[in-house]
Amino acid sequence: MAEQDQKRTLILEAALKRFKRFGLSKTTMEEIARDLEISKGSLYYYFSDKESIYIAVVEHMIADCFFDMLAYVDTAPSTTAVMDRYLELKEKMLLEYHFLFGVNEWIRDRPSNLMRQIIELLQQVEISFLSATIKKGICCGELNEDTNAEMTAQLLVNVLFGLWVIWCKWQAAGFDPHDRNGLRCFMDREKQVLSIFFNGLRYRPVIN
Repeated sequence: MAEQDQKRTLILEAALKRFKRFGLSKTTMEEIARDLEISKGSLYYYFSDKESIYIAVVEHMIADCFFDMLAYVDTAPSTTAVMDRYLELKEKMLLEYHFLFGVNEWIRDRPSNLMRQIIELLQQVEISFLSATIKKGICCGELNEDTNAEMTAQLLVNVLFGLWVIWCKWQAAGFDPHDRNGLRCFMDREKQVLSIFFNGLRYRPVIN
């Protein structure tokens, strides 16, 4: 089992490099197999097609990125500290892995089913993370105890995703995912939205 896991990881790493350079449409199973110096049949033993490899690559990347974040929630001094690190992580993800999220597809009216699946995977992880953060804030007395953590996290992720789609469409004429200044402009807006949300959730004692 350990050997199979290792081979699977090697496939994902090789596929990630090819997706980064050529994109999904210009990548084939044969090319991934050739990069690994294995037969195409061996590659099909692990994955049925390149779309399944693509999804697995995203799952692997998200797991790596969010593993430390979920652990940090338990030891963080405040929800503000968690959000600051969360924003740093998202900026890094967008700079390094923007090609996986199909930024250009979100400029269109109807993104592909595959890209919708990719975004749903990311949103599920974000909802779990933000829900855990809100629950920590409630336990620490920082956030209002009447807050429904799961529902609030879902709403927040929906708002952030809406902001992302609008930004992509606004940048459609000259979008460059490598533009750090443009990306930081977007991250500043996301930070403002997070601040408004969490300020609204903060515990306020009733004064008679």
